[in-house]
Amino acid sequence: MQSKFIFKLALVLFLIPLSGCIHKLQFKQEPVVRIHLTSSTAYSTISSDCNIIVETNKMRGKSKSFSVWNIGIKGNKMYVEHNNKYIKNVGDWVKFYTEKPWGVLYLQGKGYKGALKFLYLNNKISVINEVNIEDYLKGVVPYEIGNLPLEKVEAVKAQAIAARTYAIRKMMYRKNNYFDLHSDIRDQVYKGIKENSDITDMACEATRGMILTYKHKPIDAKYSSTCGGITADARELWTDKKVPYLTPVVDARSRFIFKGKSFCSRSRYSNWEIQYNRNDFFKLLKGNLIYLTGKQESEIGEIKNIKIVKRGPSRRVIEIIVYSNKGKYSITKNNIRLLMKNSQNPKKSLLSTYFTIKQSKNKISIKGKGFGHGAGMCQYGAIGMASMGYGFREILKHYYHGARLEKVY
Repeated sequence: MQSKFIFKLALVLFLIPLSGCIHKLQFKQEPVVRIHLTSSTAYSTISSDCNIIVETNKMRGKSKSFSVWNIGIKGNKMYVEHNNKYIKNVGDWVKFYTEKPWGVLYLQGKGYKGALKFLYLNNKISVINEVNIEDYLKGVVPYEIGNLPLEKVEAVKAQAIAARTYAIRKMMYRKNNYFDLHSDIRDQVYKGIKENSDITDMACEATRGMILTYKHKPIDAKYSSTCGGITADARELWTDKKVPYLTPVVDARSRFIFKGKSFCSRSRYSNWEIQYNRNDFFKLLKGNLIYLTGKQESEIGEIKNIKIVKRGPSRRVIEIIVYSNKGKYSITKNNIRLLMKNSQNPKKSLLSTYFTIKQSKNKISIKGKGFGHGAGMCQYGAIGMASMGYGFREILKHYYHGARLEKVY
């Protein structure tokens, strides 16, 4: 065997061989992930059931369990206060963590494992949770797939692996000096220890360190609620390049020939219909076109018609044209959902791009399938597969064609 060199980049260890062949991604230990919780000018409180260690630019100290720390902004500076005493020369950051590994920090009453770092940036205080990735996942999985019963635990395991893969990929590629992931739908919903359960904790522990890779790199592990019978192609949503593991998959026993009900057929979003008064619908389109095109209302003109002009490999709509008395507007891919987003009545927003439109004199009827972008793992489909006895490996193999499971720590 040829000799190998070890090059350390951030937390990740890559093996770089002289021969040029690809080697497995491997972490030296369980990674710590940085989660952006909030950015605001609001006052915050920190407490714990354990002794708290406090660090700033110029000091390190300790406080007893159940004592309260206050953090806020005063005079264009961040202040830290404890027992009615202000800590001098705090600087632009302060970090809190518990003395014991089992301890929990409470931010405004919400519990978090790991450390909480407060950064004074752009006249706001950003709160970052620095936490071991397995503890992070235990605060993600319940919100992404729900607290499911034991008989569906294989779907929870599949979700844990997809979420872990997503997080590690973001850690490797996000170009942000302060954090790796948002704590909301911009990345993955994370709320600390609030909804931890025995089932989700068990699923995370049973799959510890496992991620999905393609050519030994973490995949972009997309997932969404309901695919509606067939998953989406990445080219229908975000890119012009083929992503081998994000191609259409029939959500049934055969990936290629649809037979019987889809795995996600029990989802209430398998089939849906939205109806609008024609004038209300065209008013909605006009408002959203202003946002999507950057044009003024007078430039958009009066909406006259809407037409689906192109569909992708999974039959999802990838181009739609809106006609007005001042021109026509082509809206493509995932922006189509933004075109039909109803902020005032979210229940009437477009749920997916797998739909048809039927127009009558005064009514618009939109019939569709699925909820979400539809690429990668269908969460209701995974639950359906688990209910039928499929294991997490089979679930992931079904949705991420060509991806491999690897244990990276």
